[in-house]
Amino acid sequence: VVTVSPGAGLREFAFDHVFGRDSQQREVYEHCGLGVAVDFVNGTSGAIIVYGQTGSGKTHTMFGPPGVVEGSEEGGLAGRVSSEVIEVVEQRRGAGIQVTLDASYVEVFGNEISDLLSDEAVGAHRGANQRMGHRYALNGSLSKPVESTEELHTLLQEGNERKRRACTAMNDRSSRAHAILILRLRQQAHDQEEPVESFLFLADLGGSEKLTKSKANENVRGPGAINVGDEEVARVTWAEYYHARQRVTETNNINKGLLVLKRCITALRDRRDSKTQTQRVPFADSKLTQLLEPALGGPSRTVVVVCCSEAEEHAEETVQSLRFGEMCRSVEHQATVTDSSSAVRSVLRQLNAEIAEVEDTIKAKERWETRVTKRQHVVNELNGGTTKLNTEEEMELGGFGAVDFIPDDGTSTRVVVEHEVVGEVLVGAEAERERLEELLDRRRKLLGQQ
Repeated sequence: VVTVSPGAGLREFAFDHVFGRDSQQREVYEHCGLGVAVDFVNGTSGAIIVYGQTGSGKTHTMFGPPGVVEGSEEGGLAGRVSSEVIEVVEQRRGAGIQVTLDASYVEVFGNEISDLLSDEAVGAHRGANQRMGHRYALNGSLSKPVESTEELHTLLQEGNERKRRACTAMNDRSSRAHAILILRLRQQAHDQEEPVESFLFLADLGGSEKLTKSKANENVRGPGAINVGDEEVARVTWAEYYHARQRVTETNNINKGLLVLKRCITALRDRRDSKTQTQRVPFADSKLTQLLEPALGGPSRTVVVVCCSEAEEHAEETVQSLRFGEMCRSVEHQATVTDSSSAVRSVLRQLNAEIAEVEDTIKAKERWETRVTKRQHVVNELNGGTTKLNTEEEMELGGFGAVDFIPDDGTSTRVVVEHEVVGEVLVGAEAERERLEELLDRRRKLLGQQ
């Protein structure tokens, strides 16, 4: 890809495949989706991530146009990959292999996760959602079993109806959050001691956008009132203010998740260049990257599809998107050779069983508790100095009443102010939490991940 843009000039970008404006959905699937689907059904986790500015065609690429019919030539990557996976699942079941396929469809909005396949809230309350929402999505708590392409297509339609969408100056049907379809596959032959589990993440990321172009902040007004004389002529309530800021909040949440994703890709690239595992990858800095961590940080196959606009007015955003894709292309994971002896498998199986047991204990014992903390702050009243008004001194611009600022002489009054801070904390399973971290750390070391 060759671009010309202000500030960057002529620039060339190299990718594995480039699709023009006349490319068909099937071409994108054959080059970007089929290989990931094959690896997924053979036990390797993976992801397909569509990235780009708002209005560049990400949702069309992943899910197809609105109201697309199953099996249509306009079908996106999600439907085609899922059909391929379900076809293989049916074949393997016919061969006597135990196979289960589950799907969960979630939306990431800031630090909150919404289940697009249900109207129920994720977690007991907002605090639980923000802290544990990604775990609910990854451990199967939000998943539904899938037996056929028809079932999955119905689930996708239900989920799409619950998505956050809004009209902006750049897109009539702008996605206002990150949407991720997660497929979870478990397979076990009769001669296997434990099942093989793999995950596939199909991520339709919210589009990066500038407020100056999307006009998401167009109707924002500060709270307050305007009085002319004794008559109030205009007022903006706090409720109206926060409602008007909704589009701005959505933009901030989308851009924050994309920023952390870029930082993670940068850290993974730097880790590869340094050839050490000490480089910290900030997956925990956003819910989006916490969800995608298994696909980005482990032995998996991930494809990034960059959607761009050829319009001259979007040249800067297009170049930024291409730079992100180029950076992703430079990230490689070296597959870890795992000892498959029965002794190693036995140790891992026992460790996984102990981890599951501790997690069940935590789930049974842990609870949210409201705590009130009293804090004290010393406030300086600044009454030992401040100002002095000289009523007889003439000022440079005319008039009398010059003001001198007098430094604090140390005699001003200090007042101790006490206030209460109310917060919610998880209690009841502190020892089990500590034990769980020890077990997870031990498993990472056994698998060579640390």
